[in-house]
Amino acid sequence: MGEEDLFPEEAAAMTRARPARVAEFAGGRLAARRAMARLGLARAPIPMGADRAPVWPDGIVGSISHAQGLCLAVVARAQDFLSLGIDVEGDAPLATDLIPEICLPEELAPLPKSARPALAKRLFSAKEAAYKAHYPLASQVFGFHGLAVNLTEGRAVFTDHPEVATIPPESRIDLPMRQAVGGGLILSLSASPARPLPL
Repeated sequence: MGEEDLFPEEAAAMTRARPARVAEFAGGRLAARRAMARLGLARAPIPMGADRAPVWPDGIVGSISHAQGLCLAVVARAQDFLSLGIDVEGDAPLATDLIPEICLPEELAPLPKSARPALAKRLFSAKEAAYKAHYPLASQVFGFHGLAVNLTEGRAVFTDHPEVATIPPESRIDLPMRQAVGGGLILSLSASPARPLPL
């Protein structure tokens, strides 16, 4: 995958990028267009916005992630979802010094210290997916302590941390969360449905 596989408006964002970044970007756009095709949608450009987030075609929401040589994407019709978030990571434990930056104490409290780095990496991936699912709703950047993730219950909820103080209360919705782990990878998915999910 390379710049020749991109629409001109996509390639414009890659004019100064290194080849590895161009391949990653192009792979993500290919994955997104394949996902769109599964919905019966025509091939279309997905340029990068000023905030570096993908600009999806009208009526479509989606998310892209890449790691470990993989490029993945999810898309949906805007009538079904307000936004989506996907994240893929290698399933290696998080460096111990990064854990306090990513995780809230209560997220790790039930586990012995030896098990915390592995869970911390999974929480990192989940929060990345939830952040991507929330960002289109308020266009607000916030840190990892702004969300608390419960993987057992399958949801991410906003905390009262100062990082999220400027986010409008009406957009601080609970975000459904699903995560799969296997083959050395962590795959996290989150979404903001356009209507309440069935119980």
